Amino acid sequence: MDALTRRGILGSAMGAALASGCALAATQEGEPQAPAAQSRAAQVASSSSPAPTAKDVAAQGPASRGDSWKEEWEGLAAAAAREGSLSLITWGGRAYRGAIERFEQVFPGIVVHQLAESSPGVWLERVRQGRRAGAQSFDLAFVQPDVALTQGAREGLWAPIRPLLVRPDVVDEGAWRDGLDGRFLDDRGEVCFDWEYQVFHAYAINKDLVQPGEIRSVEDLLNPKWRGRILTSDPRVGTGLWSAASVVKNWGDAVLEELLVDQRPVLSAGGSYLAEGLVSSRYPVALGLRPKALAPFREKGLADRVAFLDLPDADFVPSTGLLYLDRAPHPAAAKLFVNWILGREGQTILTRDTPTNSARSDVAAFEPDGIGRAGAVYFDPDREANHAPITATQRFVTRLLGRAP
Repeated sequence: MDALTRRGILGSAMGAALASGCALAATQEGEPQAPAAQSRAAQVASSSSPAPTAKDVAAQGPASRGDSWKEEWEGLAAAAAREGSLSLITWGGRAYRGAIERFEQVFPGIVVHQLAESSPGVWLERVRQGRRAGAQSFDLAFVQPDVALTQGAREGLWAPIRPLLVRPDVVDEGAWRDGLDGRFLDDRGEVCFDWEYQVFHAYAINKDLVQPGEIRSVEDLLNPKWRGRILTSDPRVGTGLWSAASVVKNWGDAVLEELLVDQRPVLSAGGSYLAEGLVSSRYPVALGLRPKALAPFREKGLADRVAFLDLPDADFVPSTGLLYLDRAPHPAAAKLFVNWILGREGQTILTRDTPTNSARSDVAAFEPDGIGRAGAVYFDPDREANHAPITATQRFVTRLLGRAP
């Protein structure tokens, strides 16, 4: 866990520094800033007026008045500079450092503090402690959507993030896969924003044992020739469960039962066991293998015999949610960061370092294999509407196989 030790102090020369930062940000995004606008930003940054509250910032809403959003952007950057700080919770740490450092360069004087924590229990408790003490420490969270929605939302941890979106390139429906509305994972469409689109291919094959095009859907996996020859991660938990829920959504319980019972798949501990079983040609098909597990075999030139299948009726799209904390201490800086990180530059850096693919249409795929089949619809396990079906699938699979060890 990264300790929160960095503290930003806003100096008297912040006005000039901020104007430079605003101009750089506009240039990066292809939107030139006039000298007069720079002067206004510098004047506002050096004023002694108080920073806006979270309610004030959220109430501003998206700009839709031609170029008037630029003035709003300048004022927002100035207000964020007066706050001088931003606090993030991130799922993991190193992958976010590149984006954080770039943001600090573009907007000098705003220091970003980061709690890097992969355990939902840890970051949830930190937020709860702050709320009980009446002093919220964090502004934004890049975390697991399922936990954030099933626990955090129920406890009132989040404020709507939709009103923070102001840049035209961020609120543009055409900028995002499935449109802006489609990127919200919560039922109300305002709290949890999914900036990521990376298809998780559930099944992989040994190309020496499976002919090209031989398996194009779950139906093909039901061929008797694969009986007892499919190596699988546990379908009661994790990626195995999400794939099972995808199968149920597309085919129903009966097909899943046939796949898990009649086909007699071999349960594996996952990870290196799945990779070894496939690479060694002991099994032609494996469920739950990830490319990272093939690294040791890739060095030996053995991973080339493995290929991932694109099966929209078994694959799924996991997500990382972006959420805005209720009672955020730096509302202007949070709003500024949200719009920057969801823009083209921020998304390019974030997806490169994570690594994953962005849902933005103007950001090149970092992992082309994760784009998915054109026109196909993939199961989204982190969407709030799918939480109940996943729970039902887990109960069904448990009845079939018994409780997970």
